[in-house]
Amino acid sequence: MAMKNLNDMNSSPKTPHRRRGLADVWHWLIEPSSAVVEPERRLQARLLMAMLLVLIFLGLLSLTLSLLGVYSQPGKPETVGSIYDWITIPTLLVLAAAYGLSRGIHYPVAALMTVGVVMIATFGSTILNPQDFRIIFFLILGGLIGSLFLSARATAIIFLVTFIGLFLLPALAIGISTSNNISVLFFILMVGALVVMAASLRERYLDQIDVQTSQLLQSEVRLRELSIRDPLTGLFNRRYLEEMLTVEMIRAARKQYPIGIIMVDIDHFKRFNDTHGHAAGDAILIEVGNFLRTHVRASDITCRYGGEEFIMALPEASQEITEMRARHMQEDVSQLLIQHDGQTLEAITLSLGVAIFPEHGLSYDAILGAADTALYRAKSNGRDQVVVAEHQRMENRDQ
Repeated sequence: MAMKNLNDMNSSPKTPHRRRGLADVWHWLIEPSSAVVEPERRLQARLLMAMLLVLIFLGLLSLTLSLLGVYSQPGKPETVGSIYDWITIPTLLVLAAAYGLSRGIHYPVAALMTVGVVMIATFGSTILNPQDFRIIFFLILGGLIGSLFLSARATAIIFLVTFIGLFLLPALAIGISTSNNISVLFFILMVGALVVMAASLRERYLDQIDVQTSQLLQSEVRLRELSIRDPLTGLFNRRYLEEMLTVEMIRAARKQYPIGIIMVDIDHFKRFNDTHGHAAGDAILIEVGNFLRTHVRASDITCRYGGEEFIMALPEASQEITEMRARHMQEDVSQLLIQHDGQTLEAITLSLGVAIFPEHGLSYDAILGAADTALYRAKSNGRDQVVVAEHQRMENRDQ
């Protein structure tokens, strides 16, 4: 008993390891190319490869049994096994080629090859051995395989070809009569109709999945846009600014280029709201958002920071270029015509604070703090002007 328990203890860890090894090999054998990204297509490719491996195994087994003489019939010069050998060998070669194609992006071609070789093999076996009545029922294999991987229309064509082939068999094989195979014709017709309907349902189901997947992706895009966009102006919001500016600062520090920061405030915005109402204030915010968007490059980041404040991040823009853009905006905004409730509102002005990474701050909070301080100075000095941050903000530069 002790020896038996010892043997069990020694052998038990090997069995799961061996099983895991076989499972890994099997998964590798049926793993499609990474170029096939759609989940349902990858599933079809795995199913096709698994089926091809099974068919190849069965073909090799049948060929081995034939070589061992299992199919031999004494007294006949040509055995059934030798007849099947002439069909099995080329069929195996085609199935092996189809398996090779199915491992890449050409698995639809592999599916067509599989259906074609199965149909040819079954019809060939029936013609070469008409005495075996059971082979006729295998003529539905081509349609059954096609229904798994091809469209409902292609599956219907395959069954139609099979049905027509049954009527032509008497002319190709002695001993086969269409009148004697009415039950076979009815069987194939019934199975074909059911399989085509099933293929049609599968095709509609896959189309529905594609539509729902597309709708889900569109919903995710809309939700993403809602999470990073200001709903009023359409500009990016504060959350997006923090994410992208942090990443951009890391990239800028590595590649040694500056980032220009412009913080914008609409002068006397509260007075506009009190005089004309919040609807007029919203109209001003929308027009200013559009105005700022036209004064930056596609690579720049324009955000509504909160209330009537906006921030623009300009990668690879020096202090001179950033200040120049800020002054152009400060001058051009006076020409902005804002319509509300059938009337043109009075002209607005902007106060702008400019800061440059890394001269005025090495972190997100530091650089925005420098721009905010410059903006505060612009407002304190009378508004409608551009102020550049002072270099005293760099007390943490060497840390």
